[in-house]
Amino acid sequence: MLDIQNTKGDYKYKINKVGISNVLYPVTLKTKRGMSVPTIGNFSMSVSLEQDLKGANMSRLPILLSEFGENTLELSDIKKDLKTLIHAMVKKMESKDGYLEMEFEFFLKKKAPVSDFQGIMPYKCKVFGSLHLEPSTEYDFILSVEVPVTTLCPCSKAISEYSAHNQRGYVQVSLRYSDLMYIEDIIEVVESSASCDIYPILKRIDEKYVTEKAYENPRFVEDMVRLVAERLQEDNRVSWFSISSRHQESIHAHDAFAVIEITK
Repeated sequence: MLDIQNTKGDYKYKINKVGISNVLYPVTLKTKRGMSVPTIGNFSMSVSLEQDLKGANMSRLPILLSEFGENTLELSDIKKDLKTLIHAMVKKMESKDGYLEMEFEFFLKKKAPVSDFQGIMPYKCKVFGSLHLEPSTEYDFILSVEVPVTTLCPCSKAISEYSAHNQRGYVQVSLRYSDLMYIEDIIEVVESSASCDIYPILKRIDEKYVTEKAYENPRFVEDMVRLVAERLQEDNRVSWFSISSRHQESIHAHDAFAVIEITK
């Protein structure tokens, strides 16, 4: 049968990335304690295409996912496992460069701080991996985790006779790391730096605790990124990180944000 994609010729330009996106596939991740966490990955898969090839054989990309996981893609070490997947993708597509992005929700059991009622807490995550085979094999991997938090305004607390305004904030941490690192490691760094955690279930006794804890730990958006940066700077596994914190202001008509990016 005629294969148009593999038609040889001079097509003037090499294409940096060509592939498929918005590919949904079942994924199973491992927690720090070794528990399995099922989720749905939204994949983008692409490769480079040489100047002398008309098109890429895109049907090979979803086939590759099925070959790696017939019913679900098992990722026990997400950085290592995705490198294996991207390498297989580059070989299958007869390319020199491969790129993979995956967005997913990571679900963790989380207890209320006083009553111990347990619920499921979702965290938005994204990974990006790239592999280049020439001139030498080079693999790059970035893990990104968004953690919701409670923040209480230090200025509002300082100038008010009682109470202070607080709001939900979202801290996104993206990093490159060497040794094994878990999503929970990043979540812990962010939540311990905030005025207080966000919880899936709270009873009245928990609300009292959360309110008082936030009041005792006021945080500007600037405080959040600096505190998280301090922790990541001390972590020898991390070689580069970017932190962005966005607070959905409860008394202003705008959000507040801050960003720190450091290469170690």
